[in-house]
Amino acid sequence: MKGTMRFTLCLTRRFNLSLKNSIYCYLILPTFANHIIKKMKALKKPFILLIISILIIEPSFSQVSKSKVDEIKYPNIIKINSLALAYSNASIIYERGIMPRLSAGIGFGYKYKGIAPKMFSVDNSTIQADIDAIKGYSITPEVRYYIKTCDPSILEGFYGGLYLRYTHYSSAVDFAYFPANKTPQNYQSDLFLNEYGVGIQLGYQLMVKERFSIDFLFFGPRFSSYHLGYEFNQTPSQEFLDDLSGRLNEVIDRFGLDYDVNIKKQGSSKANTSFSFANMRFGLSLGYAF
Repeated sequence: MKGTMRFTLCLTRRFNLSLKNSIYCYLILPTFANHIIKKMKALKKPFILLIISILIIEPSFSQVSKSKVDEIKYPNIIKINSLALAYSNASIIYERGIMPRLSAGIGFGYKYKGIAPKMFSVDNSTIQADIDAIKGYSITPEVRYYIKTCDPSILEGFYGGLYLRYTHYSSAVDFAYFPANKTPQNYQSDLFLNEYGVGIQLGYQLMVKERFSIDFLFFGPRFSSYHLGYEFNQTPSQEFLDDLSGRLNEVIDRFGLDYDVNIKKQGSSKANTSFSFANMRFGLSLGYAF
C-alpha cells in the first residue's frame, strides 16, 4: 500500500491531479495491477516461445553493431516453404542476417487441413477411431551459421543451426469401443496435441543474382515433448482409457521408441497424457532478399 501511495503522489505531482482524482487513482491502482498480473499469468507457452524468438532475433538490431549488418548486402530474406504446401501447411520464414555467416530467423506455419497418417492409426478389433480434419499452427525460431560460403556478405552456402519448435494441433474424433463380452461404447471427443521441441539443422542456401534464395533444409532432427488432450462428450470408462493407452504405446513402439503412455482422467470428461518423441524437419523454401 505504501508503494501505491508513493506512486499516486508521483502521478499527482506529474499531471497536477485534483484531490478527487488522486483518491480515485489510489483506490483503482491495486485493482488494475492485479488485473494485469492475472492476464500475464494467463499467457500460454506459445507466447513465451514467441518472446524467446524475439530475444533471439533482437541482437541483430541492438547488440550487434550496425557496421556488421552493413557488411551483408541484403540482410533480410522472406521465404515460403514450398514442400509444406504438399502437406496442407502454409509456412512463411523470415531470416535476418546478424553478421557475415550468422543469421537468426523465425517461421510461422498454419495447417489448414489434413488427416492423421496411417502409421499413427490406433484402430484394431477393440478400438475404432474416425478422426476429423486436423488444423493447427507452429512457431519455429532458429539460428544459423553458414559454414562455407564463397562470399561472406551473402547469406549463402552450407549451414548448420539450432531451432525450437512449438506446434498446436486440434481435431475431433469419434471412438467406437468394443470391450470383450461387454456392450459396445461410443465416445466423441475434441482432440488437442501440443509439441515443445528443440533440434539441429543442416542445409544449403543458394542465392540467385544475390536476391532470390533457394533454401534446401535436408536434415533437421529434433526431440520433442508432446501433450495430448481429450475432451469427451461423456465420462469415458477407465477400461476404455487403459485400452487406448495401450494402443498409443503400440504406435510409438513402431518407431523403435519405448515410452509409457498413460492417459489419465482430468475431471469427469477430460483426459490427457504426455510423452516424448523424435521428429524431423525438412523443407525446400523459395525467397526474396532485401
